[in-house]
Amino acid sequence: MQDNAENPVLNSPTVSSVIKPMGHYPLPIVRGEGVRFWDEEGTEYLDAVSGEWVVNLGYRHPRVIEAIKAQLDKIEYVTPVFENEQRTKLAEKVLSHAPKNMRSVLFALSGADAVEGAMHLAMRATGGSEFVSLYSAFHGTTFSTLALSYSYPKMLEGSKEGLDRYLTRQIRVPNYNCYRCPFGMKPGSCDLLCARFMETAIKHQPDAKVAGVVIELFQSNGGMIPMPEGYIETVREICTRNGVALIADEVQTAFNRCGDFFASNVVGVEPDLIVMGKAFGAGLPLSGVVAAEGFTSLRGWEAGFTLMSTPAVCAGSIAMLEVMEEEDLGNNSREVGAHVMGRLNEMKERYSIIGDVRGLMIGVEMVTDRESKEPADELTGLIWRDALENQRLLLGKSGPVFGDFGNVIKLKPAVNTTMAEADEMLDRFERSVGVAQARHDGRH
Repeated sequence: MQDNAENPVLNSPTVSSVIKPMGHYPLPIVRGEGVRFWDEEGTEYLDAVSGEWVVNLGYRHPRVIEAIKAQLDKIEYVTPVFENEQRTKLAEKVLSHAPKNMRSVLFALSGADAVEGAMHLAMRATGGSEFVSLYSAFHGTTFSTLALSYSYPKMLEGSKEGLDRYLTRQIRVPNYNCYRCPFGMKPGSCDLLCARFMETAIKHQPDAKVAGVVIELFQSNGGMIPMPEGYIETVREICTRNGVALIADEVQTAFNRCGDFFASNVVGVEPDLIVMGKAFGAGLPLSGVVAAEGFTSLRGWEAGFTLMSTPAVCAGSIAMLEVMEEEDLGNNSREVGAHVMGRLNEMKERYSIIGDVRGLMIGVEMVTDRESKEPADELTGLIWRDALENQRLLLGKSGPVFGDFGNVIKLKPAVNTTMAEADEMLDRFERSVGVAQARHDGRH
């Protein structure tokens, strides 16, 4: 282990007068267009992760830019206390695509504070005060959401130190992960123990009434893990039976990332609360909670942010949603996603370090051995660096950016990515996988 002063896990760097707790990579980006961006030397890169799953239409979509500029020519800020035409229009647009039980929207600024908003709404609706979250979950780094989060251990090592008096005790239960089942069971013969165990936790673990179960419909930071069939239906029944709110964290899954405006629609569930973030603002700070009937009431001044849902940001979001509607980008996401999955599964046959390929948010898990499934963190880091530095391709990976932590490569390109652009991304990715495979073979 490095000395703490030089260890980015325990001591974040300051670069160019900026404290960078999420990590640092020396790449100055100055311009973007579609699925490409350029550094200050004019080098072009291909982006396979939508910035950081934020620009779902790619960089600088002309409709989004036009809408923001038009609104700035009218007024840039309206206090949340007054009426804001763009905010109302955006709320109505969101509700038109949400599950049918949804009634209203609570706006916020970031994914984490939207999760907190959902927690407030759940507590007021149920009278409870505790929450259940999953192993490998990530819901944010504010005091309350940090207590809910546990993704890659190194990602949170040291981050909770000194916060004991602020962090609320929450209940964690084993997550769904058919590739690495925390119960050591096999798909098809487990009777969905990971889902059924939720009820045991709700009944026997809390010190007080449980207000909500917080679930990512596809675990993102935890490794791009999809739920097994029947999981969310079982959890929905458990929550209803026990008077507990089902909170779907869709910060990363919403806005056609999974083939629909909400992943809740894809998996066929009606949560009580849906959390939105990242892509919601079309590249600008915006988040929110979609709330069902019975979950829409807060006390005065219980939640709120001065800069939430400003007119220009809402205008950009509306334009993004309109483009998604007009161009049927949910269908494009499904078709391009199926093509990408097909090619990745073909790669799996050629490269032994690929242990698993999974979608709808696509993850490629790297292992040193398919039998033992030993995580190949170092090789994953090599693939990420080679792709960026040699192939000019930006990928995502599980775990923190700093260091070789995490063994899942993430591919989450813009939802309007073309087949040709997807193939270009995959060609570059395969070259980097080949580099890692050669290193692995050289050691064995």
